[in-house]
Formats: sequence, structure tokens, C-alpha cells
Amino acid sequence: MMVQVSHDPATVYAEHAAELVRYAAVLAGPAGADDLVADACVKAFAAPSWATVDNPRAYLYRAVLNEARQAARSGARRTARERRVAGRDRVEPAEPRPDVLASLHTLTDRQRAIVFFTYWQDRTSAEIADDLGIDQRTVQRELTAARTRLAEVLQ
Repeated sequence: MMVQVSHDPATVYAEHAAELVRYAAVLAGPAGADDLVADACVKAFAAPSWATVDNPRAYLYRAVLNEARQAARSGARRTARERRVAGRDRVEPAEPRPDVLASLHTLTDRQRAIVFFTYWQDRTSAEIADDLGIDQRTVQRELTAARTRLAEVLQ
């Protein structure tokens, strides 16, 4: 037979919050300890079993522990997802060949800028034209001239 015990959540929280925050700081670090305790207490106070709790302090300690474990699992899953996605999309940059770097120095400053924006920044001709304050057709003409010059130098 369950006995109904009345534990006012505001009173219980006020009585145990400081020690629960210290406990949460040990479990999950000081940065999110307050939030961890708040989340755990909200869930504990809303649980149907709260009305039958004999030892509210022990119950809240357990709730904070469970919330810390849940947060750690969620964080680990999120990190694993981010690593999977980052690993799939990541392309390791190739070491620039010395002859390619030397050939870039045969271009004009404008041509080098256009080549950089086109190949290293994946910018469109329209975006490059806006950034450099020149006509889009000029960007295309300078890029063609740069490609021709690079082909000559690199052969």
C-alpha cells in the first residue's frame, strides 16, 4: 500500500538546490550544473511517483544523476553524428606544388585574385565581380587569360 506524502516542490528545491548544483558540477562540469539541476527537478516534480517519495533528497540526487547521464549520452551521440558528417564532407587539402605556386606569380594581381576566388573560395563570376568592383565579363576574360598563362607556364 502506497502512502501519499506531500512534498512541496518549491520548499524541497530551496532546501536542496545548492548541494544538488555542487553534485551536478562534479558529474557534468560547472558550466551546465544549474541547468542540469533545474531540468532534473522539473522532471522529478512532474513525475507521478513524486507524491509517494519518502526521501526527496535521495530522489533528487538520483534524478540529477539520471539527467547527467542522459545529457552525456545525448552529447556523445551528437558528437558522433557531427564526426560522421564532417568525415564524409572533409577533403584534406593537397600540398601545393612548387611549380604551381611559382606559376601563379606570373599572373597579374587581378588574375591571381580571380583565380583564388574561383578555385579556393568557389565563388561565382558575379560574386567576384561584386567583390572586386569590376564587370562580370571582365572577370570571365581575366580568368580565361589566367588559365591560358598557367597552361603555358606549367607545360
